Amino acid sequence: MANPMYGQNKADNAIDRGKSSAIILDAATTLTASQSGTTVLMNVANVELTLPSAEAGLQFRVIIGIDATAGMTVVAASGECFFGQVRVISTTEDQSEIQDVPYATAVATPGSYDNFDFVSNSATLGGTSGDYVVFTAVDDKAWCASCVLTTVHANPASVAVINAG
Repeated sequence: MANPMYGQNKADNAIDRGKSSAIILDAATTLTASQSGTTVLMNVANVELTLPSAEAGLQFRVIIGIDATAGMTVVAASGECFFGQVRVISTTEDQSEIQDVPYATAVATPGSYDNFDFVSNSATLGGTSGDYVVFTAVDDKAWCASCVLTTVHANPASVAVINAG
């Protein structure tokens, strides 16, 4: 038997098309590690998504389906945290602000950085339809958040998307 081509299943030579799955969130949900790689569409203005316990390499893409007018939240498991840079840009003015949470700061006091909040009309948050965040677990303590969010507020300031729950 020849070596399979990239993407082929070694057992039967069929090409694995690598389906990706999606979850449309309309109620509070807790993800599992086996759902890593899933795209989650947060499609309710006020909903909570809980990530599984962090393991290096787990990854989820979270898309805001409708403006987060009532507050959407992504929550890390107990004792875990979020870190990274979150840029919030105004859709009404030429203004932006960045929240920078270093890894060392977040893991030193995880309870201060265990929520990731969205509100579309806030100066300190963001989250309008079409925004998305990629959460990647770097170890068993921390999730790196990578995103640019938008707000309808004219002047984003003191951004606190990553905060204490």
